[in-house]
Amino acid sequence: MHRLNLLFTLSSLSVLLVTVERFSFTGKILLQPYNFLRLHELVQMAIIILLTVVIPTFLLKEITQNFKNFKQKEFLLLLTFIVGVYFYSTGNGIHELASFLFNHYCNIREFSGNLCSGFFFNDYYTGNIFYFIGGFMMVASLLLFEKQRPNETYKKNDLTITIINAFVYALAIFAYAAFDRVLVGLVYSVITTIFALYLFFQIRTKYIQYPVITYTTLTYLLGTVAALILKLLR
Repeated sequence: MHRLNLLFTLSSLSVLLVTVERFSFTGKILLQPYNFLRLHELVQMAIIILLTVVIPTFLLKEITQNFKNFKQKEFLLLLTFIVGVYFYSTGNGIHELASFLFNHYCNIREFSGNLCSGFFFNDYYTGNIFYFIGGFMMVASLLLFEKQRPNETYKKNDLTITIINAFVYALAIFAYAAFDRVLVGLVYSVITTIFALYLFFQIRTKYIQYPVITYTTLTYLLGTVAALILKLLR
């Protein structure tokens, strides 16, 4: 298996793990002292979201061939990736903490007052906005890195596993964009899809040499289009 496909597969497993964990027993275990969090939030912040940062870092390492011949002009892209990791992680932390407080202490359907309204806003807006801005910066920088460094080892027979993984990850994009209570996830997926398509059309005749751009374009296109269709039908 090509190393990129291994990383795509790990990404698919990570989003499946997010779903499995979300519906597991961890949501019922309150941590002490003071019931400060559920085990669910701790697992999300300390393990699962960490994986979704580590895997793109290995993708960056693979795209740049272990940072071989790293160019000075690429420093801005590296900085964008690092800032993206910061915003992504900060947003997730805000989201998980606010989500616990909102769901544990408030009537999530009919809430009022500054406290519960603030928990709702931090959960669905502040946390998610930071999270998705960071996610876009990470994705965009990886795609722009690859655009400057076509892959010479990825072959057509590697494409099948890539497409399967794109379908799996597209389910996560679809879930965020279609079923969230607010439109932040949908806005993110639409913007990322447009950006990925813009790059893909520039390299479409040599798409095999740009597997990350191809994978990302297919992933976001499938997830976003499906979410938009569902939104229009509801």
